[in-house]
Amino acid sequence: MLAMQYGFDLPDDFDMHTLRRRIPEIGSRFDALPDLHLKAFLLADRTATAPNRYAPFYLWDDPAGAAGFVTSPDFAAVQARYGRPVVHGWNPLAHLQGPAAGQVPRFATQYFEDLPDTTDLVQRAADERGAAAELASAPGVHSVFAGLDAQGWQVNRTVLWQGPPPAGTAGRVFELLYLSAPRGVRSSAAAGA
Repeated sequence: MLAMQYGFDLPDDFDMHTLRRRIPEIGSRFDALPDLHLKAFLLADRTATAPNRYAPFYLWDDPAGAAGFVTSPDFAAVQARYGRPVVHGWNPLAHLQGPAAGQVPRFATQYFEDLPDTTDLVQRAADERGAAAELASAPGVHSVFAGLDAQGWQVNRTVLWQGPPPAGTAGRVFELLYLSAPRGVRSSAAAGA
């Protein structure tokens, strides 16, 4: 398994409703991508400290699927529309289903932390697995991914939620507008299914 994400910071005056309309229209195109475990179409409106952001998050069963996608006409269309993004990747430390795994998630939280050179990686990996297990037991959690970028030395904790996450949850909150999950629950938030 491999997690992959790219994102686009959008201008303050960008009409985010265009993406809210477009994503449910195009989401099903990704349901049959080879080796795709899931794709979460994530969108966040600007806040006092963060810009508007469109940031699709992928889990691939096989890294070959990720390579095939970034060299495909679909990804070329993304580049043509928004420019070529930096594509980040994380190796899994944990991927767990929560009590709402059978429901359609509508929100996501993402927490990233850069790891200093002095980090005990064995302990940190164990800590991330423990945090993922604790999150995966919380009501409303669809699934939790915890991963490590061993090039940039960063951890990523992405949680998909059936409803809005509890106040105080670590990380940035995103709307999840469509979930492509070839072997599981997938649906458009707009469709209400």
